[in-house]
Amino acid sequence: MDEKTALKKFYEQCGEKYPEEEIVYQTLRGKLRKRFVLKYLNSFKGSLLEIGTNRGMYLQHYDNGSRFGIDLSFSVLKQAHREKPVNLAVSDAEKLCISESSVDHVLCSEVLEHCLNPQEIFNGIATVLKPGGIALLTTPNFNRTRPTYMAVGSLTTYDVDCECGDSYFHTAYKPYELVEMAEKEGLQALKFGSFEKEVKYATKLPVILLLSCRILNKYIRSEAFAIWNESFFHRFTNFIYNVTHFLYLDRVLIKIIPNGVRSFIVMQKPK
Repeated sequence: MDEKTALKKFYEQCGEKYPEEEIVYQTLRGKLRKRFVLKYLNSFKGSLLEIGTNRGMYLQHYDNGSRFGIDLSFSVLKQAHREKPVNLAVSDAEKLCISESSVDHVLCSEVLEHCLNPQEIFNGIATVLKPGGIALLTTPNFNRTRPTYMAVGSLTTYDVDCECGDSYFHTAYKPYELVEMAEKEGLQALKFGSFEKEVKYATKLPVILLLSCRILNKYIRSEAFAIWNESFFHRFTNFIYNVTHFLYLDRVLIKIIPNGVRSFIVMQKPK
């Protein structure tokens, strides 16, 4: 089985078994990411296509036009939110099943790092956007060494496995790399950079405890302890962030942190 086919089966399992929204958006990273994305969505007017929509949480927050979402996983689309009218389809992000110049805006959040052919994502965005249309794309950032694979790890707790081994393709990009890929497709970078700087100071102490407990669990070998450890890490991180925010210390800390853990680009198709 080739890697792309194995990854599709893997994400089909994730969509069916892993409650991503309930878990990720309770973490500090998830909360900061949601706030960042919604800030841009609130400024959009017109139709919106979300690439890699998952259950369509962001689409349900969008009220300024028609909503369209695509995802590789049929199982996750079956669970999609439908409080507001939304049009959903199964589609490979690298081969969009959307008509040329048909949408006003595109959101592609935390998808690029999963794609084996990232340039195709930018090509698809350039194709489906109407002239003058704007897209927001976010992806993990990295410091020294670019990651390529991520351990399946805690996903096994939800009975998710990957036929490509005990890890799956999951990389990251610098902001300037996003700009280069966008410009290659004729898209203009309106704004780019990094965000989620708060994560870097809020996790300093919690991550020490997290890693210490992981070492301990190599001897205990308790699945329940591993789950508690991850949960406590996120609760502790949220607590530190809330304290620093309450004391206005976050304003100082953000200024001395050069780069956030996520990269983003806001791009426009020329009129």
